[in-house]
This record gives sequence, structure tokens and C-alpha cells, in this order.
Amino acid sequence: MASPKYQIGYWLASKEKLFSSENKSIVSSFTHLYYAFLQVKNDTGELIIPPELENDMKSFVKSAHDNQKKALVSIGGPKTSDDNDPSSAISMMAKSAEKRNKFVESTLAFAKDFSFDGFELAWEYPKTANDMRNLSNLFNSWKSSLNSCNDNRKNLLLSIAVYCKPIIPNATSKQEIKYPSELENYVDIFNIILYNYCPVTCQHSQFKPSNPGPNNSSEDSINSWLNTNDFSTCKLVMGIPLYGNKWTLADENDSSIGAPTIAYSGPIAYKDIPDPEGGIYDKDVTKCMYKADKNTWYGYEATESINEKVEYAKKHLGGYFLYAIGDDDDGQTMCIAAAEQMGA
Repeated sequence: MASPKYQIGYWLASKEKLFSSENKSIVSSFTHLYYAFLQVKNDTGELIIPPELENDMKSFVKSAHDNQKKALVSIGGPKTSDDNDPSSAISMMAKSAEKRNKFVESTLAFAKDFSFDGFELAWEYPKTANDMRNLSNLFNSWKSSLNSCNDNRKNLLLSIAVYCKPIIPNATSKQEIKYPSELENYVDIFNIILYNYCPVTCQHSQFKPSNPGPNNSSEDSINSWLNTNDFSTCKLVMGIPLYGNKWTLADENDSSIGAPTIAYSGPIAYKDIPDPEGGIYDKDVTKCMYKADKNTWYGYEATESINEKVEYAKKHLGGYFLYAIGDDDDGQTMCIAAAEQMGA
């Protein structure tokens, strides 16, 4: 059984969505806050520091430190809607020793200038066995450079966002694409992305699969990480989304999980779902909420489901992360519920 210690929240930053003074009260619900996402230069591998976000990052770190919390910066992230894939730049950087060194040097300089407490690499996801070897080499260099620092930077945390399972499926590769066991020696926090599973009217963060078949589920995914015995349980962190999915039903009289649909409307934040606490909680299987409003179907997390998942993380893992803070409502319903459950 792991001793829980991580209550992580991601802040998705952009010049349109800065971490303003109105958001500073959010930090009280977490132990660690991640500023996401910075990117990597394609040509040199160095960390890109957007000038328009410099003051925002300083405000973010100050808010965290004023409340005795840790502030980390996340690098990479998912593919964006403008067809820019951060994983490509990370892959190019990781396979070159020269670019890896420049990346590590730039992160150490960044930490000194902005006083962050650590870094996360959100490479979503390595695609080959070579990528995985390069990933291990990168973290080895990163950790060695931290250990060589003669100041507080030697205590910087290293975190990684990982696929829901320790082996990433790839139909085009005959080699096993598995997270290297030696990452245990370099990484402090493994943030397991336990959502975006299902392309049907199902719970994209379901705890158990709602139908027989290949669909991923959080319980099965967590067990696959635990069963490797390669990574400390106290480092494994359960990902919980603060957004759901929205669909148009084929028949508004059939609104059960797995009901036929005619259109997918995309992700939707908890705060934008009508009366999210008024949905139906599927306690026995997916441990998620769902509701139908005429022919519109929503699958998502609410306080009842988040409490059960946080309790599981509290008993079996090193904690949880919420993605992302800005999807919660103005009253921080989900962030507060998760923190209170962890402390219960």
C-alpha cells in the first residue's frame, strides 16, 4: 500500500488564459501545481520560453510558494488543434546527444530564472523502441545534471506523463514499446493518463470496461503498472479529467451507456455541463457520471465519481492529478471534493 502524497493540478496556460489573481485561491487544494505546456525548439532542442508568459509564470510560482506548494512546469503535451504535434520535437531532441544536453542546460537555466521546483516531460507518446531508449537517456542526463548542481537545483523534481499502460500499442512496430524500468532511478512522479479511452457513448475515464472488448479502463491500466514491479507504487499517480465528452444521440429514448449516436460534439468542461451533479452515477462499472438532455448525451466526472477514484488512489497509489484546473466551476467543486476526500 502506498502512502499518498501527491495532489496535483494542471493549469493550462496561454496568452488568452493567464493565471490571474482570481485563480490564486485554487492552489490550496493541491500539493503540486503544473504549469502546462512549454515546448521544445525543433532545431536546437532547447526549451522555448514565451515572452508573453514570463510574468504569468512568475505569478504562478509565487502563488504556489506563498501557500507552501510545489510548482512544476510541464513540457510537451497533447497534439493541438492547429496540427502542431509536440511529441515530434521531443523525439527529435531525445535522439540527439547534443540536443539532449542543450535541452537539459536550458531547463536548468529556466529553473534558476523562474524558481520552479521541477519539470514534467509530457511526451504523448513515444512511438518506437528507440524512442523509449532515448527517453531513458534523456532522463539519465537530466538527473545527472541535477545531481551535479551545487545549489538548490539538485533538489528539483522530475516528473513524466505516461500512457495508461506501461506498454504502448503500435500496430506498425514488431518491437515492444515499453517504458524502461531504469526510469525508476531518475523519475520522482509518474502521472498516468487514465482517460480518452472510448470513441462511443461511454465514459472516457471509465474505471472498469463497460463492454467486453479491447477498451482500456483505469482499473486494468493501473494493475498493469503495478504488476510490472518496475516502479515504486508511491510514485504512480492516477489521472482524473475535469472534462467529459458530448454526443448527439440517435434516439433520445435510448440514453444508456453505449447508446447509438449520430454525432460527436467533442470534449466539454465540467463547468459547461448543465447541472453536472444531477446526472446518473454508474457506480458498479465505469464509476463515472452520465446524463442526457433531450438528444444530447454527456459522459464525465462529478463529485461522486471523483470521491471514489481519489479514495482508490489514496489506498493503492501515490496520489492523483486533475486535468485541468480551468475546467472546474467557479466554486472549484471538483478540486475541493478531491482534496477533502484525500484528507478524509
